[in-house]
Amino acid sequence: MDYTLEFIPFESLESTWKAMETSMVSPFMYYDYMKYIVQEEKRKPCREIRIACIKEAGTGEVLMIVPLMYMKGWKAHYKMLGDTGGCDIADALYKADLSEEEKLRCIAFFYSSIPERMELCRLWEQSPLYLNAPKDRIESDGSVGYADIPVPKDWNEYLGSLSGYSRHNVTRAFRRLDRDGIEHRLEVYGGDRPVPEDVWKLLMKTYYARFHAKYKRGVFSDETKGGIFVQAAKYIHYRTFKKYWFYHKHDSFSIPELPNSRIYVLWNGDDMIAFCCGFLTHDKTICSYPRLAINEKYNYYTPGCVLLAEVLQYYMKEGVTEHLDLSRGDEQYKFKMGANLYHTHDIVLK
Repeated sequence: MDYTLEFIPFESLESTWKAMETSMVSPFMYYDYMKYIVQEEKRKPCREIRIACIKEAGTGEVLMIVPLMYMKGWKAHYKMLGDTGGCDIADALYKADLSEEEKLRCIAFFYSSIPERMELCRLWEQSPLYLNAPKDRIESDGSVGYADIPVPKDWNEYLGSLSGYSRHNVTRAFRRLDRDGIEHRLEVYGGDRPVPEDVWKLLMKTYYARFHAKYKRGVFSDETKGGIFVQAAKYIHYRTFKKYWFYHKHDSFSIPELPNSRIYVLWNGDDMIAFCCGFLTHDKTICSYPRLAINEKYNYYTPGCVLLAEVLQYYMKEGVTEHLDLSRGDEQYKFKMGANLYHTHDIVLK
């Protein structure tokens, strides 16, 4: 079979793209999610959206899609369109009934058709696009840890699977809430229950406050990383440009608007204790959370731990999903709650 490579405008691929959204495709690769990234990237200078499509030469049928950006300038190169903050996985998509042999031929043709430098980041470790990258072109290959918690079938069995220290932390957090009369509750938004505007505003305020507090502490710390002037610059940056970015980045629009988004908020009355939010796969077997934050005034109650415990119990009762994907980052609290480690790879092709 002969192939051709063509760069096709994103908007022209909607039906073809959606037909490729199989159970193996991350929700961060869905067309309806990627359109928010496309809108954001189009506003940035020196970047050009280039959706590489491998087509069958005879029929013109699209067999493989690789969403790319071309970074113009002195060190011009290609990068994955999904390689941006707030996104989780970047990868290629394939025609649903494409055989493994045909898939490998398409991948080989893709790499041979783009001899320019490429930085392909956030590729899942089992991605065929990563596993079949030409070894002689790989300049560097780095990995990033991610965390995934299989949803338990039985709560007591789940607690028993945790270490004694982690199990103690979970039970102690709930005891503290009960002892201090904090009647916390979990509210779920998304799907048939859109998130109210006032709740979203409070969620964004809580999300930003977490980062703001981090750099404020750095300015006044006795162990200032990089020096007082570096930390002060970061603090000012977070009070101005970074704050604007938080409120206008792509996932600040996709999360409250897309029907497969889910937002889990732990409340104390009208006070937000903690939240996490992300996206369900089409088959509802995985929910991935790139965004999680806590209200620091509840630190004593280990709110992140309580939130994850409540979400896991919610999934157990509802049978909504099989995996709670805590996304990018290998922070220890995730693994104390029973997460498994997996990786994505960032490869540079010369």
